[in-house]
Amino acid sequence: MSNAERAQQWRDLLRLLNDSAEVIIRDWESGEQTTPVESGAPLPSPEVYEATRIVTGACGMFLDLVQEPGSRLTEIACANFISRALHVAIQARVAEILADADPTKGMSAALISEKTGINEQKLTRVLRTLCTVHVFNEVRDGYFANNRTSDALARDPYLYDWLLLHAQEVYTASDQLLPLLFDKVKTDATSNRVTAWQDAIGADSTVWEYLEQHIEQPDGSLGPRPQLGTWARGMVGGGHAFASGMYSDYPWEALGSSTIVDVGGGAGGTSLDLAGRFPNLRFVVEDLPSTIQQAQAVWTREYPEALQRGRVKLVPHNFFTEQPIKGAEVYFMRYILHDWPDDQCVTILSHLRAAMGPDSVILVADQVINTTVGSPLLKAAPPPLPPNYGVARYFGNMHDLTMMAIHNGMERTPEMLDAVAKHAGLKVTKIWECRGIIYIAELRIREDS
Repeated sequence: MSNAERAQQWRDLLRLLNDSAEVIIRDWESGEQTTPVESGAPLPSPEVYEATRIVTGACGMFLDLVQEPGSRLTEIACANFISRALHVAIQARVAEILADADPTKGMSAALISEKTGINEQKLTRVLRTLCTVHVFNEVRDGYFANNRTSDALARDPYLYDWLLLHAQEVYTASDQLLPLLFDKVKTDATSNRVTAWQDAIGADSTVWEYLEQHIEQPDGSLGPRPQLGTWARGMVGGGHAFASGMYSDYPWEALGSSTIVDVGGGAGGTSLDLAGRFPNLRFVVEDLPSTIQQAQAVWTREYPEALQRGRVKLVPHNFFTEQPIKGAEVYFMRYILHDWPDDQCVTILSHLRAAMGPDSVILVADQVINTTVGSPLLKAAPPPLPPNYGVARYFGNMHDLTMMAIHNGMERTPEMLDAVAKHAGLKVTKIWECRGIIYIAELRIREDS
């Protein structure tokens, strides 16, 4: 790209940035609350959400235009230490410690060191790394306080676990991804037993098998791994952070009194949220027997009348076997298909296809990848941004690599999902682009199947 072309792109980005920034500023100045949600992050209006991702994408392009390539590549290559610094702060619960500090005066590194057990000088360097990327504030030399970003860690224990699970074996698996991809045999593997995860833990257990293993506890008894609780709570935290758009931007109300079969629904957290918002919907939550036992406890505690009135049924089921609920209006899967390679996704979907009635629909709630080339099934960003909004959506790509590392699964483009669906006699009929990272793909029976 010539300097003249860079200059023009800079001007185009500035205009786009200014227009979108004014949308956000007007929203801030209006004093109005964003759309209320029952849990998790506030949901911006569609206009503010669009402006936010335009601003975020533009900022990423500005860096690309102005930074010297060697410097930019060096920062990307070393970004793992930003992640590791955050992991240290999370595990040490620094945000919770600072919650009691005056945000204008902060707390001394010496006192934080005393409370965490981490060497004062080393902890200071970790926190200064995070302050540089606007996580925590150093209000004066050696004194730290929470800011808007770090305060979220202090307020949401489920967010803490969502971030902590990425600091444990998932992070170690990312380190093993490099040698695996260059292994002449493993690079072509699709099994969830031949992944960077197995190399990280030194065993052939899948993620779910590993988490459910019982190990010796400090008192000598056998009990579940502590990571199991971290993952269970972390999945709730991920939902709090990202799922509110899914509840608001898909027309659940239009389903009336339909029955939603929550396939692989875990303890039924999504169904629980939907049941509270849409009182006419009915639910069947399916998962493995041990998980359904947990679901029974959750629903008994959180929404016992739904069980008592038969509005929700909890059914043990393995989604690799025949679907027992025939002809339901909706079969729903959240965070299921991205765990599995294509051939196993075809098996899962084929069992649902066999159970569907002519008007049944499958709703797949996952991240949907848009590339810098774009997709006719997804909205494109305004130029000169790339069609996928650039860095505003790059968490999807990072999570795609996470799925590769721990499951040999993937986050799919609309075209990739449709190709899988076709093998099961289905087709993608619509993508609901919800505000947030989770989109809902609608699948129906193919006419020629």
